[in-house]
Amino acid sequence: MKWLLLLALILIPILPKISGFVLTLLSLTMIYSIATMGLNLIMGYAGQISIGHAAFMSVGAYTSAILVQKFSVPIPLSLIAATFLGGITGILLGFPALRLKGFYLAIVTMGFVVAVEQLFGAWSELTGGHIGMRNIKLFGTDRVSYYVVLFFLVLCFYVLRSIVKGKTGKALAAIRENELVARVFGVNLTYHKVIAFSVGSAFAALAGALYAHTIGYIAPSLFGLGKSLDLLAMVVIGGLALEIGPFFGAALYTILPFFFSRTRFSLSIIFGSILILTVLFMPRGIAYHVTNFWLKWGELPLVWFKRKRGKPEGKFIETSIGKIHYVEAGEGVPIVCIHGNFGSFRWFKPILGKIEGFRTIALDLPNFGFSDWCNPSIDTYAKAVEEFSEKLNLKQVVLMAHSLGGAVAMKLALRRPDLLKGLILIDPCPVDGLQTPSENLPYLELYKRNRSMVRKSLYGLLSSVRDRKFVEKLVDDALKMNPNAVYAHAEELAKFDLTRELEQYRVKTMVLWGDMDPLLTREQMEKTSRALNAELIIIQNAGHTPFVESTGLFLKKVHNFLKEV
Repeated sequence: MKWLLLLALILIPILPKISGFVLTLLSLTMIYSIATMGLNLIMGYAGQISIGHAAFMSVGAYTSAILVQKFSVPIPLSLIAATFLGGITGILLGFPALRLKGFYLAIVTMGFVVAVEQLFGAWSELTGGHIGMRNIKLFGTDRVSYYVVLFFLVLCFYVLRSIVKGKTGKALAAIRENELVARVFGVNLTYHKVIAFSVGSAFAALAGALYAHTIGYIAPSLFGLGKSLDLLAMVVIGGLALEIGPFFGAALYTILPFFFSRTRFSLSIIFGSILILTVLFMPRGIAYHVTNFWLKWGELPLVWFKRKRGKPEGKFIETSIGKIHYVEAGEGVPIVCIHGNFGSFRWFKPILGKIEGFRTIALDLPNFGFSDWCNPSIDTYAKAVEEFSEKLNLKQVVLMAHSLGGAVAMKLALRRPDLLKGLILIDPCPVDGLQTPSENLPYLELYKRNRSMVRKSLYGLLSSVRDRKFVEKLVDDALKMNPNAVYAHAEELAKFDLTRELEQYRVKTMVLWGDMDPLLTREQMEKTSRALNAELIIIQNAGHTPFVESTGLFLKKVHNFLKEV
């Protein structure tokens, strides 16, 4: 969604018949977004109340305007100076405010904005007094100003994101939730509060400087207590501690007046009513609900397109359950590879044809990839693999199964031990099942309709894999899974339990597990290995997919096992 929004902002100025008024209006929206991002860092992420944020806009606006008008400093340098001075001012305010919180901190910041307004009003020789400064040098045309402001908006957004996604962001969140607990865990309260104030203030100062060179006029009254309250309302309406919250709050504040400019409605009443309704019915802000809507519905067309797109890379074989798609490489004893949940044959491409003396066959289970859809159950998948092997006339098969495929392979090993020569389980479903945490169930619904969520999940599992194109193909393959199977697989894995049937188990088995697997624990894998009378091989510095992440070491372990079978 962020990339689409950025693309739209880039393309708007080149639309035919776009007026300078509209561009100026959008520039103001982006300027207030920058200021609100700074306040969001202070309030939303650090939990510190500030009602004087407009004062920092005033500092930035007057600093840049005075440097350009009085001392002929180039605008780029004046913007840097304004941002720097705003940050320093934030530090100076941040230190005295360290001992205050809640209502008392709000009073101090409110006094600060009133004092700054009076200071610039009284300093008439440089600032023009309460009348203000006119004819301030502009960036250029409305289109030039628009792109300059857009550049700084993107820059500030990624600076903010790098802060809140890193260690500093986690420390600020801890301070916001409970300062005592944060202190116990070693968070330096003074340092992080001052960082929040200084960066937030620098953002506001930059916004003020951009305002001065976009509009060409500033006055102390434009950055008074009323403006601070407006900025506060923008943060709350947009959404506290949400990256894109400031955009929605600023857009509503900037654009709304022009819809009611020819009516007799009081803008203060309208904006105040929106604030009250937001607090009562949308306490997490507009951005929260817009994001939820996008997650549920925004990418459905893309998911549908990806689900229908693509050509099979292998062959098909007909079974009673439906057509099964597969690829193969090499000659010799057959190794049938069974992928996991949200998987496909492609997961085994790094090892296809690399096991000498063996014919490696990677298939798409029913409901996955290019295979037909069917009733989603582990028993059905085990029957499908059994029929697949018989149709290809495979004998003395070595099964190589990953994750959900491990449960399928164990079922088949119990049902048809005569068919198998050996079993290699890679980070498999535990022998007594795998419960999906209740807090993760809502995400399963999103996986059916949102590519970005699937992509984020797979990139998390494959963070060490450098071939990004390969991972993107895995994401597209994951979207081909039958949507009806998403919850069904979670239920199947939860009720999967072979502990009472393993007395009949006699297939030689090896279990491989990556010690950095975020889904399966060592205890689960040790229990599974004991139950199957199998050797547990731990692959260091690998996650849930060691055959993709540490292919060389994985193949070495597999070769050693195959010599024994």
